[in-house]
Amino acid sequence: MSNTAPTPPTDVLGLESPIEALQSSDEFRGPVEQLDGNHCNDHFALLYEDEAEQFAAAVPFVRQGLERGEQCLYVVAENARTDVETAMREGGIDVDAALETGALAFATIDETYLSNGTFDADGMMEYYEAAVNEAAAEFGAFRLAAEMSWILEGDVTTEECMRYESKVNELFDEEDAIALCQYDLTAFSAETICDVVRVHPHLIYDSTVCHNFYYIPPEEFCGPERPARELERMLGTLLGRTEAKTELREQERFLQQQTEITSDPNRPFEEKLQALFDLGSDRFGLELGAIARVDPDSDRFEIEYASDDHDRFEPGVALPLSETYCAATVERRSDTASLTDPIDAGYEHVTVHRNFGLEAYLGTHVEVEGGADRTFFFASAEPRNRGFSDDEHTFLRLLGQWVRYELEQHRRERDLERTIDRLEDSNERLERFAYAASHDLQEPLRMVSTYLQLVDGRTRGTLDEETREFLAFAVDGAERMREMIDALLAYSRVETRGTPFETVDLNDVLDEVLEDLTFRIEESDAEIIVESLPQVEGDRSQLRQVFQNLLDNAIEYCGDEPPQVTVRAESNGDVCTIEVHDRGIGIAPENTGRVFEVFERLHDRTEYDGTGIGLALCQRIVERHDGRIWVDAELGEGATFSLSLPAA
Repeated sequence: MSNTAPTPPTDVLGLESPIEALQSSDEFRGPVEQLDGNHCNDHFALLYEDEAEQFAAAVPFVRQGLERGEQCLYVVAENARTDVETAMREGGIDVDAALETGALAFATIDETYLSNGTFDADGMMEYYEAAVNEAAAEFGAFRLAAEMSWILEGDVTTEECMRYESKVNELFDEEDAIALCQYDLTAFSAETICDVVRVHPHLIYDSTVCHNFYYIPPEEFCGPERPARELERMLGTLLGRTEAKTELREQERFLQQQTEITSDPNRPFEEKLQALFDLGSDRFGLELGAIARVDPDSDRFEIEYASDDHDRFEPGVALPLSETYCAATVERRSDTASLTDPIDAGYEHVTVHRNFGLEAYLGTHVEVEGGADRTFFFASAEPRNRGFSDDEHTFLRLLGQWVRYELEQHRRERDLERTIDRLEDSNERLERFAYAASHDLQEPLRMVSTYLQLVDGRTRGTLDEETREFLAFAVDGAERMREMIDALLAYSRVETRGTPFETVDLNDVLDEVLEDLTFRIEESDAEIIVESLPQVEGDRSQLRQVFQNLLDNAIEYCGDEPPQVTVRAESNGDVCTIEVHDRGIGIAPENTGRVFEVFERLHDRTEYDGTGIGLALCQRIVERHDGRIWVDAELGEGATFSLSLPAA
């Protein structure tokens, strides 16, 4: 509910107060400018077509007055008082409390405008003067909301009404008083509404608070010079609107050029920056543009980029920040700063004015995440006879936002490049180490295996059974070690020993794999179904190794039943997904990530043989192809290995 306790306002009541009330409502929109050269603090004209539009403006107007502790008078005419009270209650006003304190009052047109059956302008002036004085003494301010159909009922001429408006202006001038005059568009003639529009500085129409370009002060409207003054205002309005349209077209042109420059994918950053320097110099009428690194803590200023055609400001020029106009920009942080009179602004003795002769400046602060802050500015040795407009400040701010994005993007790209270089160096060292280690281990391992076999051959029949079993374990261990080293060697060579990519028909690759696995397929009575497969870009030999490992595993881990394996594919634009599905023993979901780790085994060697590196090798090969491999499985329900590869 609205606060209705009388709390005298501390500021003079003016148009900006009800504008705030109306703009705080979702139904209203749009800024309102002050009238150029026409002082008026008295009233709005509300133009409405139905009750909903009327109360959408009138209720917030009254509610704000009550909240400010003013006395509000509502003059009812075409509406019943009960309907107005209902609308106020629905709008959050405690009507009963406001009436009880006297903050809210109602009057009819018979009690006000037509008290003697006819309209008496002087009588109304006495009525309102008494109301304004009474409200000022007890409440601090007076607010009036009046329904204006009394003009029709009293058969009041336009001239009479306008003379009355002029007297109201005189009465309300510099007083804490304001009015909302409400006109029903369906009741008044178009001619009358036109006159109403002319004599009200601010209009409320179609849920919008409008600045009235056609406003004529009532004293001029009723005076003998009205035609000449109206012509003057019309021509002035035409001139002003033409200038505004021209300025708007210029703004649009500069914004379009900015977009074309910054969005050009074929221009490098430095070339775009030079183009923006030229564009900004043209937009602001200044000679040069530049970007400088700044550090207020160390009082450092250093030019990083500058217009090509300036001989004093060039990259590398360093000054104390306090000796530049950019000091003001840095103080404002993310905002812009400008000056057109360095002496008046206190910069008479700084270096850029004393030595460089810069007379005008517009700059913005560019805060770069993870890097040094910058200022992006334009300056000129030519004096500027006018200040910089809000639009010019906004345009520079937009340029600065683009510069910040580009600088941060470049920093991220440099960081990423350094990270990639470090990773590539690290991977290369690891590959060299793995290759060297596995290669160097081959020779001593062959020697161990050879001598164990010699011992076995020469002592055959002389050793007891237990000793021969121990010897067999040693030979088997040496052989498994050789297999693991060979697998590790293959794993380390994926990147360095691969062949260039070419178009590979996976149907041909699977035919070769099935031919290699012919003995295992027949031995296990496996059923292998291969559907039509796509062509991909890749290393034929490595892809063959991937599918051989996947099919070999599907046969190996079939369980007690003969293996059943299906290979199928699906293409989606530039990516092909191939699935190898089996009905074997499956994998517990929590272990699906472990199967791709080097030397990771889910089963004991007494159950299933292998090195534990096959799937890790598959993953490394697929990643070399910019693809991905994963598995979906349930224990006892089989497994589906999927890999995505770039389509040919």
